[in-house]
Amino acid sequence: METGADTFLFCDGLLLVREGGLDPAGAEALPELRPGREVRDSFMVRPQGVAAVEVSGSPESAPAGFEWARVRALVGAESPHAASACRALGLLNWRAAHRFCGACGGALAEHPVEMARQCGACGRVEYPGPTPAVIVCVEKDGKILLARHAQRSQEFWTCLAGYVEIGESLEDCVRREVREEVGLEVANVRYAGSQHWPYPNQLMLAFRADWKAGELRLQPDEIADARWFDPAELPDIPPKGSVAYRLIRGGI
Repeated sequence: METGADTFLFCDGLLLVREGGLDPAGAEALPELRPGREVRDSFMVRPQGVAAVEVSGSPESAPAGFEWARVRALVGAESPHAASACRALGLLNWRAAHRFCGACGGALAEHPVEMARQCGACGRVEYPGPTPAVIVCVEKDGKILLARHAQRSQEFWTCLAGYVEIGESLEDCVRREVREEVGLEVANVRYAGSQHWPYPNQLMLAFRADWKAGELRLQPDEIADARWFDPAELPDIPPKGSVAYRLIRGGI
């Protein structure tokens, strides 16, 4: 695969950018990374026409003039490279989890035309698809419900979220997740927007809902804390650029 200026270099989910900014390092930095590292995956991201390369090793050190950054930093800064970087990282994560055919176990190879992988043994084609998840801002008497999750990003207070299960609608998923995580019943569930989130590869579907009944009763393995907040007096919330930020700030 040819690499050029429009090349995203990843290591352990981090993107190599030029020091002091968020511009992708490009292919010129690849030779600086190669000593002691191997290329784990490389492919062309269609239809954007950019290359994605993943290298082994630790992201703790970077070549002179470069540094590692989280893709969410590009999203928060509204970088013109953010959408392509999110797609590239999401595809890398999908490819790492889909190396073999789900039907016969044969090795998957590049599809000659489409953004997909094909089994060399049985011919089955595997297409990349995000995992749908809902995120909801629950409102009650002018306040919004925010939570700190037990297993991730505990420094932030954010909206409730969860994966959509087979056989349920998005609205059913919203009601179930709120009921399971904080013991509340909600009504007037309404769609607000969406965002691809490559951690590892989710399609976040945002909703708003109104409190209907119940008192906060937390699911301890999922929620560390949950409280009602006045929108004018918010705690630390996810950074700008995320769909959670826009839900909390009323941007959608």
